[in-house]
Amino acid sequence: MKYRLAIIVITMLFFAGIEVLAQEGSAKVSADVAFSEAPTDVAFWVAYWGKPRVVLFGPEQEAFNQNVHEILFPWNDHDEPANPNTLDEDVEWLKDHPDDRFYVEGYASSDGQLGYNLTLSNRRADWVKQALINKGIAENRIVLGVPWGQLYPACAELDEACWSKNRVVRFAYSPH
Repeated sequence: MKYRLAIIVITMLFFAGIEVLAQEGSAKVSADVAFSEAPTDVAFWVAYWGKPRVVLFGPEQEAFNQNVHEILFPWNDHDEPANPNTLDEDVEWLKDHPDDRFYVEGYASSDGQLGYNLTLSNRRADWVKQALINKGIAENRIVLGVPWGQLYPACAELDEACWSKNRVVRFAYSPH
């Protein structure tokens, strides 16, 4: 099932025109361009990540969104997060809420090729998933680990400060 989803996602990206979705497409715009002039696909995702998460499944999801935080990674790394204490805090909260299920979503900056960034974001998601399991979170609570690479950026600028905001693993609540 997991591999089928990965194949579907990769196929969709291939046929949909990678540059339409990727932040890398905005690399054609000079770094001095203001956010309001950024391509609309990038601007949409920056605005999306800037808003509070929508709560569709009640107070359990709201508590999850408020207490489980993203894990940051340094450039070109997938096995040493920049904020390891956050991972430990997430594990403690998840242990206290054993009925919550979730997705692990890996991301990467647009600094590099799309294929490499998808692979790197997959490694990040897998590493976080295994770290959670090793720290006592039941594997059946993790619905799926998903790599998104550079496709849905939290920041549109093409500089190190912005790229570092896009090198993350996020968690998404899943209803029972």
